Amino acid sequence: MSNRYISLLLGLTSIATATIVPSLPVHAATCETGDLFDFDSINFIDTRPLDSNNCLRLFGERVGENDPDPQGFVAYGFGYIEMSRNSPGNPAPYYAAGIDFSPENLPGARRSATLLDDVTGFSNFTNFLIDNDISFDRIGFSFGPKDGDFTKALNLGEAINGQNYFSSPTSTLEERIYSANPDDIETFLLLDDNKIINFGYSNIYSFLEYGESTAADDDSEAIISDPFSASKAEGVSGLGNGLADAFLADVGGDKVQLVSEDSGVVPDFVSVSDPFGPFDPIVSIRFPTQLRVVNVPEPSVMVSLLGLSVIAVSSRSNKKNRSHR
Repeated sequence: MSNRYISLLLGLTSIATATIVPSLPVHAATCETGDLFDFDSINFIDTRPLDSNNCLRLFGERVGENDPDPQGFVAYGFGYIEMSRNSPGNPAPYYAAGIDFSPENLPGARRSATLLDDVTGFSNFTNFLIDNDISFDRIGFSFGPKDGDFTKALNLGEAINGQNYFSSPTSTLEERIYSANPDDIETFLLLDDNKIINFGYSNIYSFLEYGESTAADDDSEAIISDPFSASKAEGVSGLGNGLADAFLADVGGDKVQLVSEDSGVVPDFVSVSDPFGPFDPIVSIRFPTQLRVVNVPEPSVMVSLLGLSVIAVSSRSNKKNRSHR
């Protein structure tokens, strides 16, 4: 193929790409990202936060008499020993879930890892809350093993460096991939203790930046997911049904992405004793989370547009060949 046709193919491909880009959220989005963690520093994991104008900020904590403290993201057992520069050299937690899946979640405790305390966009959802006098802190979010079996929770797999995590003594950044059998995991939004929205499966990607010193105050961390689907939970009724419909109306044909970032984080040991056996120690980490509506172009659209580019090049090439016969 001549350089002329290579250039034409690249040009048409660029046109196809440009056709898609305007449908993506723009960088003037109102859901903040990167204020606490530098996502440009990630080297080995491809997933990044997508821009969004619609996000639920779930930064709130449960305050009931039986609710555990601390709260948020909870992790169980030993994975591997951290080796990143300036890390404290702690064991990396092996299993991961919301705090409400922890053995420390006593009977009567609120079911959620974190609670809603602010909203950007989500006009239908917000209006429903206001019209029905539903306070933000009645909305919760969590994820974990469906049957409560921690051995099925999101985990580090074989805990192999370069496969399930990425760590080096020459880098201050630790990158981790928590995954599981999708059929064993549930991720959901709640009104009080009742599920209203079920989300599709995604790996959870955890990033820990240990900064320029061994002190915790220059550390930062992030937890993000791939975009996932949203659907109404089974058996939802009453206010929960209307709220679920409003949430799904705001999502429309798009997907939802989890984005969490924090700084100066010092994990709290919920348990370091023998009662939980292989799940000791149990570590709780603060979990300020955004659920963001994100636009993800379907792969079939991109393939189709690229296919049109190839056809155009082929047609022009054949026409030129015929003209020289």
